[in-house]
Amino acid sequence: MADNTRLNEDKEISPCLVKEEGFNVRMWGAQRRVTLDVLLICWGIGTWLGVNGLYVQLPLLVERLPEGWALPSSLVLAVQLANIGPILYGLLGRLRPHASDSPYIYGLLIVGTLSLIINAFVYDMTTVIGGADRSLPFLALVFGAALVGCTSSVLFYPYLRHFRDIYLATYLVGEGLSGFLPSILSLIQGVGGEPECLPSEDSTQLVPHYPPPLFSTTVFLVILGAMSAMSLISFFIINNYRVFDSEKVTQTVETKDENIVEERESLVAPKWVGVLVFMVLLNAVNNGLMPSIQSYSCMPYGTRAYHLAVTLGAMANPVACLAGVWLRPVGARVLAGMLLAALVPFVYMTVTALMSPAPPLQYDVIGEVLIVFSWVVVSGVVSYARMWVYGWVRRGGARGMRVCGAVTQLGSASGSAIMYFVVNFTKLFVQPDVCAPLST
Repeated sequence: MADNTRLNEDKEISPCLVKEEGFNVRMWGAQRRVTLDVLLICWGIGTWLGVNGLYVQLPLLVERLPEGWALPSSLVLAVQLANIGPILYGLLGRLRPHASDSPYIYGLLIVGTLSLIINAFVYDMTTVIGGADRSLPFLALVFGAALVGCTSSVLFYPYLRHFRDIYLATYLVGEGLSGFLPSILSLIQGVGGEPECLPSEDSTQLVPHYPPPLFSTTVFLVILGAMSAMSLISFFIINNYRVFDSEKVTQTVETKDENIVEERESLVAPKWVGVLVFMVLLNAVNNGLMPSIQSYSCMPYGTRAYHLAVTLGAMANPVACLAGVWLRPVGARVLAGMLLAALVPFVYMTVTALMSPAPPLQYDVIGEVLIVFSWVVVSGVVSYARMWVYGWVRRGGARGMRVCGAVTQLGSASGSAIMYFVVNFTKLFVQPDVCAPLST
């Protein structure tokens, strides 16, 4: 199996690679086929499209699905379970070591496309589990969509080794757009405004009625399904159009890194242990804690605040990713300063979630601005820090990246599991009734 130097992420886009010796990420200034660039961007869009698209729909879904504000913690757990994809791919790679990656890629993109399109029509269906309504169809299809993103990290990148390295940057742009485009679409969609409490048909209680957004979740997911189908078609053309053979590398070039004797420093050296522990914490926070508490932190300030925090925060990730491609990475001290500065809004976000449903400045415009600003800043800084670590561990070669991949999943899985139980089985985070009961 090709060198699996990329990692499995549970949410958002895989971090971009930064400039290293011998690794050229220049977008322009080199002879290239623009048609292949376009196709690679379209293919890359299909990677994390499903996860990011469903994530930015949460401001609408938490109001309509029975889990309410606890829905994000269930979604994060469903995405984590999709990491079974890389495990199965690894097993298949051992059983069929010389098999082509193309059939696996086709299969993944088909699963992702169908998951989005089917979810568009069944996302609000529920199943009774343990005496309570649960969004089982929605979460099962989230799992299907997440399989693409999680497995793409160890499947799509090895395939790119067949092409000249200048095309990796364009693929990464497409991967970044897999988070950016759903965010733009969600901003256009809007949330429809705050709910209005009206009497039920039997006049025994007040029930919330939500103004519709510009277009429904069904339309949103169908559009994402069409984008995913475009990704599938783009890969089909890349894989079968012979005119692109001139852009491929020879087998000697493709495997040259595997023939280098790796006399590298030990991965148990103190600085390596420190960086890997840092990566565990970053992913536990980014992929476990933050998405699980965001509804409790933002919803008390209104649906608009939650909507903007989610969508603008999702945009911060590809911006950080592109910064890592085109700008020289900052030094360790500068990064530490950025993280210390981001600690202030992070603490504020956590406190507002714990104080839900009555956080400070709840009915003040400045409160809404502060909470949105805090989530965008923290999302951007954490995304950049994760990308920075990926660039740093490249000095350990394939071995370093694999170890980093393992600790990334350790952090993501542990953070997601812990927060699922904290949100659902403790009373630390409280969701109020949307409508007060009728007085008798």
